[in-house]
This record gives sequence, structure tokens and C-alpha cells, in this order.
Amino acid sequence: FKIDSSQKFQTILGFGGAFTEAAGYTFSGLNGDLQTQFLNAYFGPGGNNYSVCRTHINSCDFSVATYSFDDTINDFNLNDFSIEHNQQWLIPLIKQALNLSKQTNLAPLKLFATPWSPPAWMKNNNNMNGSYSPGLKQDSNYQASWALFFSKFITEFENQGIPIWGITIQNEPEYAAPYESCVFSAEQQRDFLRDFLGPQLKTDHPNVTIMIYDHNKDHVANWVQTIFSDPIAAQYAAGTAIHWYSGPQFENLETAHNLAPQKFLLASEACTCPVKINDWSAAESYGYDIIGDLQNWVIAWVDWNILLDRSGGPNHMYGSCNAPIIADLDLQILYFQPPYYYMGHFSRFIPRGAIRIYSNLLSQSIQENENENEKTTNYDIYGVSFLNTENNTIISVVMNQSGNELTYKISFKNYFAKAIIPAHSIQTLIFSADF
Repeated sequence: FKIDSSQKFQTILGFGGAFTEAAGYTFSGLNGDLQTQFLNAYFGPGGNNYSVCRTHINSCDFSVATYSFDDTINDFNLNDFSIEHNQQWLIPLIKQALNLSKQTNLAPLKLFATPWSPPAWMKNNNNMNGSYSPGLKQDSNYQASWALFFSKFITEFENQGIPIWGITIQNEPEYAAPYESCVFSAEQQRDFLRDFLGPQLKTDHPNVTIMIYDHNKDHVANWVQTIFSDPIAAQYAAGTAIHWYSGPQFENLETAHNLAPQKFLLASEACTCPVKINDWSAAESYGYDIIGDLQNWVIAWVDWNILLDRSGGPNHMYGSCNAPIIADLDLQILYFQPPYYYMGHFSRFIPRGAIRIYSNLLSQSIQENENENEKTTNYDIYGVSFLNTENNTIISVVMNQSGNELTYKISFKNYFAKAIIPAHSIQTLIFSADF
């Protein structure tokens, strides 16, 4: 495991998960002690130190029901815009997390927001669920109103004491999902950003970060090329958000970075489905993706729902997904799932401002001769390293996905050390860079 702190790459923003209405609803059903335990687990002293989180604009599939903040048809000026719906479950959860994070964490919590769908009256199918292509009506009145919608959302949340660090333009713009969705092509998103959303937010909220895409890694390079090659559109967006559902495809992140090296990459959603208690394979999926993303220019890795109930919901389309913490509201029990602990190996130890440095621990297959027959041994071991400039320490996260205990050698400068990692495990190593 060769580590070289002279070769530096991206600066880390942080790790976290999503505040959804499903999470807020489930949180509200916990007793006071469990609510405190839950908040501390993510945001309190000794917790996972979450510092980058996501929420949704209007409803998403992990909402109790479909809703928007303005259902008045052709209310282009959004005179009837109201976030009152979120006062019941979502806003109270976010406020408590923010307050606790301010008290205990060095890095302020950065919250970004994503729409799954505009109000039905802005869409070509006149329904928040499902989408035609394009999803958003192309008349400039609707596009301008949708851009204004973002601005009003940011203002209203800030009036609640919830600062919005960033937004993504559309969740999964290539997918006409049966739940809240709104299809954009890369060209349509480029034009909406350039002509409507970018100018609106530059005027109203110039410090809010805009991210493009927010979908799988398979097509990320095409979206980066299409949008950031337009110099006017490119000036409004700072980065690209990605999901993991099309597979690892880490090479596409390298390509996307090389196409627009001045723009960051942020992993904005991942989860496994359906809910399964104590599933360690889900944790290994997290670890593998996080290490691969971080090795390929990603600055933050954000999980999906931070809390769900025992059914993997609520979800108004009756979907079921896993979460790092699952609550049984009938028994008043919290299940801390394996992904919670794997996330912690990154979020607890890699602070905001840490810089990824060169390290080359990769999976490999070694051919061995045994009883005159060839035997292939797969060493599924992965790693990534960082320099913490605050105290000049090296932080390395190593994961062994194989069924064997492995011994590996760490090489740093002219020094070597031997380390042992058990089968199916993850470990974080911290040592001084001052040799």
C-alpha cells in the first residue's frame, strides 16, 4: 500500500445523508430518548460527524404523499408559494440536526436541495408523478416560474433558520419514474440553467452552489461535456452530482473530471433495496463505492435516507429501501445497520479540508500453482488516503472484501509497516506525516 503525500488531488467537503419526509415522519414517531440517540449518532459528539446533507424540494417518492409548495394553476409569480407542509415533519428534524451539529462539529453542516418534480401545472403531463420528455413545459413563462420556485424555496428555508448551501437542478433527469420525476436532456438542462435558473439565483442567492445532472455515472461525461462546454451555462454551476445505481464506473468520473477539471464531483445518492436488517454486504457495497469515488475526484459522498421505518418506508409508491438506521416504531427500537459503521470509517476521520493523496492499494488476482493445477486467489482489498493539513497526519481507509484475513505492507516515504486486516472488514489508519 504505497502512499505518497507529495501527489495531491481533490479537497474533501464531507459525508452525510438525506433528510427526507420519510425520515422526518419516522423520527417524529420515536420517543424522546431515541430521538436524542438518533441525532447524536449522526451529528452529536462521538457520532458519524455528518457534514453534507441533502433534502428535497416538493415531495419525492420517500414522502408520505405527493405535494408541492404551490398548486395554484398558472401562478407564475408564485404568490401562493408556501412551505407550510414541511413544518410538520421535515423542518423540525433538519433544525434539530443543524443545532446539534453547530454545537459539536467543527465543520458547519452544508445542506443541498433537489427537486424530483415541479408542480403538476408546470409539466407537460400535468402530473407530478411520471414524466413526458421533456418533463417541464418549454414555454418561457413556465421555465421562468420554475427558476423562481428554487429561489423562493431557498428564501423560505433560510427564513426558518435553515441555510441552503447548494441545489441540484433535477433528481435523475434521464428517468421518467412512476413517482415524482421530470425528464430533461442534457441540452434542455443546459438551456434551463443558462437562460433561467442561473440568472435567477445569481441575482437572488449568489452564494448558493448549483450542481448539474444528479444521476448515474454511466452518462456523467456526456452531461459534463454538453453543459460545461457552454461558457455561459458553465459560469452558473460549480459541480456535478452523481448516483451509483448504474454500477461503479469509476473511469467515467476520471473522464468527467478531465473534461471540466475546475468543476467538482459530488456523490449525492446511494442506497440498497429492500430493507434488510444486519446486511453486511450492503456495507461493503458502500465501502467499495466510496473508496472508488474518492479515488476519482469526488469531494463528498452523501447517502440516501438517514432514517426509515421497519418496512423501509414510508414511501407513497410503496417502495422499500434500506437506511443506515432503521426504526421499529411499534417496539421503539433503533437498528444500527452495517452501512452506518462503514460510513463512519470515512465521515468520523476524514475532516473537511483534508486532501486526497496518492495511494495505490487495489484489488488484484494472483496466479498460484497448487498440485500442478492453477489456482486463482482474488485479493479484494481497496484503500484511499488523505492528508489532514490541520495536524499533518495521514488518514487511510482500507477495506478487505475477501473471505480471507490479509497482511499488507504500508509504504510511506522510506518507511514500511505491516498491517493485518480481517476478512470482510474495514479499518481506518492514522499516522503522523512528520518523519
